[in-house]
Amino acid sequence: MKANFRITHFLFCLTFLSVFLAGCDKNNLLPVDDYYRFDKLNRLQMSKLNEVNYFLGFDTQAIPLSAVAYQLGGTQVKTPNQTISYYANGEKLAGESFLPTQAGTFNLIGKLADAVSDTVKVNVWDPATLSIVITAVDSDSEILSNGTDSVEFGIELRHGDDVIEGDFPIVLFVNEVQTGSIFTTRTPGNYTFVAKGFGLTSNAITIKSVTLPTYPLVRMPVIFHEVNRTTLTAAKIKELTDGMTKAYRNTLNNANAVKDANSADIFIEFYPMTTGPDGTQLATPGLERVTSTNVNFTQEETFSDAFNHFWNPDQVINVWVYPNIQGGYANSSWAYYPYVTVPLVGVGSATKGEQPFLPFGIFLNANHLVDQNTDEILAHEAGHMLGLAHVFDGDGSEFNNCSTEDPDYCSDTPYYDRNAYGRNMPSVYAQRFNRSACNGGQYVATNFMDYYYCYSNSFTVQQSRRVRHSINYALWLPTAFNGFQSGRRSSTLSLVEKPANLKYIKPVVCKMP
Repeated sequence: MKANFRITHFLFCLTFLSVFLAGCDKNNLLPVDDYYRFDKLNRLQMSKLNEVNYFLGFDTQAIPLSAVAYQLGGTQVKTPNQTISYYANGEKLAGESFLPTQAGTFNLIGKLADAVSDTVKVNVWDPATLSIVITAVDSDSEILSNGTDSVEFGIELRHGDDVIEGDFPIVLFVNEVQTGSIFTTRTPGNYTFVAKGFGLTSNAITIKSVTLPTYPLVRMPVIFHEVNRTTLTAAKIKELTDGMTKAYRNTLNNANAVKDANSADIFIEFYPMTTGPDGTQLATPGLERVTSTNVNFTQEETFSDAFNHFWNPDQVINVWVYPNIQGGYANSSWAYYPYVTVPLVGVGSATKGEQPFLPFGIFLNANHLVDQNTDEILAHEAGHMLGLAHVFDGDGSEFNNCSTEDPDYCSDTPYYDRNAYGRNMPSVYAQRFNRSACNGGQYVATNFMDYYYCYSNSFTVQQSRRVRHSINYALWLPTAFNGFQSGRRSSTLSLVEKPANLKYIKPVVCKMP
């Protein structure tokens, strides 16, 4: 009887213990923030969020959160996401997601037992505190209506003066029609651009699309002062001035290469001068042969020597042809920038009627009459006389790297790092005409204001505008502004006297192969 009682008592206790233990498993486990079974848990890493910017009123879905647990040694622990607790700015979240209700920056972390994850940040924005700003990138207020000239827009979402980084559903509109960030057209007119998103509208930018400009035709006589040589002939001089005319009428293309999409007619023609300072007909139109006691010339020596045969620049363009240039400019030709009475960025200012204090004209190295496209060189040097700079920063062998400002002040001429170009000269000849623009683009060199290696067949619209400013306001050019009546006719000339206090001024030097 006692044995049966003991057995019954044992079974009862066993049953009670089983029920007790089962109850502990179900009801008495500690929260996972305080207890975790894996004693080798090392770290917890938050998963990257798809978006770190949240916009109240526009983003309505909760942000899902997840984290990955790792043991010592780096082995991943397969842990159900619901066993991890998540916190935003120290406040525990109800589940595995975050649904913002107010603006601010929120630091999100996960916790599993004693492990605390890294932090991910979510910026929650109230669109009422934001603004959209658009800018026209590397462009002025006009483009050509040629289907290729373009304006590119940058779009920024800002909180005060701070730019919010990221890709956002902001759309650019032109005249209330959706467009892309790069705009071009063949239809002249005014185009107003705004960007819209998050219920906001940006500032407005108006771009004018214009047809190619036309100008009154200007004709300029040219005199070549050939020093200590008898190489030039009437036929050669006509060939050179005709080539200069073609360059400025947008038809010179010695290499038969593709021209710049923005190439423009500048409406200037050049022709050989027919009479000398004494009013008599020149034996060879456009030519004065000069004898100098010097045989060799430094660039500085030509500066002074040119005043010995400097015809009035208000009546003619002077081109001095010097042989045997010595020193660092042995392979160079050069010219001077103009002086204007109405300011033009990049050139000097002077007073109307001021007498020349430098030999204003073109200095053509006699070497550049042989095995060269001399008409291209003359067009280049005349460009300097008319206010055009190189399409890179520097001259001669003195080059700078990519400039912070456009070195030629023309937005339609890409510019490049001439130093880098020289260091990385391609071995394949055809590739030497390729350029890497400072803005990261690639293009083929076609501008007359570049030089070797360049197809030299284009001036652009912005360049034409600078030239026409010089035509209208520069001293020492045969233009109506300086009393010259444009046309193919003779005119009375005078010689320019050398100033008593002549001071050397460095020109724009152009080194050729």
